[in-house]
Amino acid sequence: MKAKDFVIQVLSPILFLLLISYAHANQPLSLNEAIDIALKNSPEYIMAQNRLKQADEKIAQAWGMLYPALESEASAMRQYAENGFMSLSDGQYDLKFIQVRFGINPGNFYNSLSQSYNNYKLAKEEIKKVKSGIEYNVIKSYFDVITANEIIKLRENSIAVLQANVADVNRMFNTGTIPKFELLQAQVQLQSQEPLLIEARNNFSTALDLFNYYLGAKSGTYTVIFEGFDSSIKQPNSYDIVATLVEKALMQRPEVIQLTLSKDIVGNSIDAAQSVYLWPTFSIAGYYGKSYLMPDTPQIQLPFPGQSIDLSAITGTREWQTTWQVRVAATYRWGALAPVDTAQGVEREQKEKLKEIDQQLLQLKQAIAIAVRADYGRLMTSYQSMLSQKKNIETAAEGLRVARESYRAGVIKNADLLNAELQLTSARMGYIKAINDFWCAIAQLKKDTGFDCTSLIFAEVHNEK
Repeated sequence: MKAKDFVIQVLSPILFLLLISYAHANQPLSLNEAIDIALKNSPEYIMAQNRLKQADEKIAQAWGMLYPALESEASAMRQYAENGFMSLSDGQYDLKFIQVRFGINPGNFYNSLSQSYNNYKLAKEEIKKVKSGIEYNVIKSYFDVITANEIIKLRENSIAVLQANVADVNRMFNTGTIPKFELLQAQVQLQSQEPLLIEARNNFSTALDLFNYYLGAKSGTYTVIFEGFDSSIKQPNSYDIVATLVEKALMQRPEVIQLTLSKDIVGNSIDAAQSVYLWPTFSIAGYYGKSYLMPDTPQIQLPFPGQSIDLSAITGTREWQTTWQVRVAATYRWGALAPVDTAQGVEREQKEKLKEIDQQLLQLKQAIAIAVRADYGRLMTSYQSMLSQKKNIETAAEGLRVARESYRAGVIKNADLLNAELQLTSARMGYIKAINDFWCAIAQLKKDTGFDCTSLIFAEVHNEK
């Protein structure tokens, strides 16, 4: 085999793997695709789903209280007594082919079952809560990457404009039209943009790394779709919609539902503690088997020699005998009425916990109302700022064109031209920031309301022309 062919055969698989890796590197994703990948890879979301399965098993365990204990048993007993009934037997062997034991307190069973169902609902709300947090992080990081990329293009455009300006100033300086000071001023302004471009590129790299981190992927695996990020923006409804958002948030926010379920769970604990003295415990037990008795011959003095008494019906005989037993009982624990009893202590403790949850729920509802109002205020502000900055961009662009012609005509100084370029850059920066704030406000509203509120926010509102 030639050395060239050997190298090709060795390197071909490596090159193939490298091409596959490159094809998957920086794969562009839509926002929904990014959210799906983040949910699939999130350890926190997977753990929340596992906790839901555990809660489901708790329900099965609660129903299992209705299933009796079925057993088989083999036992040996040895005993001794000088006199009395026990002296008639040295012990016995027992084989219980089937033994059934069952006992239940109806109140305790009902409340334990209700508690397990409430814990299951609690786990479902935890999944919603975790999912909401993941979606918020992905949406925010998604548009942070877009914003960082737009700032890079903005800086590059500013540098291109300033480079053209330096060329114009240098040409005018060579003809003696302007002093050297204006040339130096233009060069300084151009050089000051270079660090800003480097900073913008570093910020983009950091934002992209953070985006991949939230997706559970290695750096450089995924990127975003940059085109059309502002085309789907619509005008939100007026601030009057906030009252409806707050009302729905207080009903659908996972934390509110969780605290409400926690109240129910504590209530079940109180009722279960009370069941100890409000309800008797019903039980049934029984077995079927064989017994082998070991009778001890009784030492009884009879008045007439040669006479004997047959006590086998009492002492038994040395052979296997069929035995069975059934026991039904209702036990009432009246001692639980005492204040020092454990059940009373648990009841008092849970009642104090119930008061604590009421205060937490009141505090949470107030915080939710404040957060939703603030989020919607930021949404309205960012939308109006976007419209304003869009107009400012048009005005600043026209101002820069006029300033450039005026400078070439010698009407204004280079400082005025640079100021016009700065105003355009500022307007573009404000526009990009407003768009980012708009999408981040939407993500925050979804998180703070606990449901997808976009259909409510943009209801009957047409795209802004």
